[in-house]
Amino acid sequence: MDLAAQYRGLYHAALFTAECAEDAYGLGALDSVLEPWLRRQLESREHSLSYCDSRMDLADAVEGLAAIAPRYAELRRDLFGDMHHIGRPVPTWRVVGPTLTVLAPLQVWRRRPAYALRLRDPGTAAGGAQTWDFIVFARAGDPREPGTVHTAMLFPDTDTGTGQRTVQVTKQLEDRREDYEQLTYAFQSLSGNVHFAALCDPDRGQNPPPDSV
Repeated sequence: MDLAAQYRGLYHAALFTAECAEDAYGLGALDSVLEPWLRRQLESREHSLSYCDSRMDLADAVEGLAAIAPRYAELRRDLFGDMHHIGRPVPTWRVVGPTLTVLAPLQVWRRRPAYALRLRDPGTAAGGAQTWDFIVFARAGDPREPGTVHTAMLFPDTDTGTGQRTVQVTKQLEDRREDYEQLTYAFQSLSGNVHFAALCDPDRGQNPPPDSV
């Protein structure tokens, strides 16, 4: 049995499954973040066979690779329904992976922006801070929509000991209250123990938010 050829065949089958799902369930602007993410996931396991030293290692490698495409196809069906199917619950943020979450609002009644939050660099900066991209796609249904990218910094807890991390963004995003609100939901979908520096919080002496822009 040529394990290398079979594993390579599984890789191509997973990619073909993903491509069929992408063709069937187009997601407009969100494809610009979802399609590269899927391919990075597959590529990260493309050579896993080289690190297998036992039958259990082989089983884990095969199962891990085989599971990616079906989960991705199911996610695309769910997001497509969020955008186009009337009568479903209000769409919420859907976690794609530990470093990516997206929101695809219903596009039937009015054209609302879609959103994505992704970790820019898997590493961390000095002091443990992380840099995230918060992307606002004004024309959610247009695959050519590049989106507006806002930088969000996630800082670790250093004082309270509770493990609560703090999110800081630019003043421009702080003033765009609808987008900033979605940013809070995005981070909460990935990790609930997060504090947002620009939220109105009387206990912290913060003023009411400005009017939406």
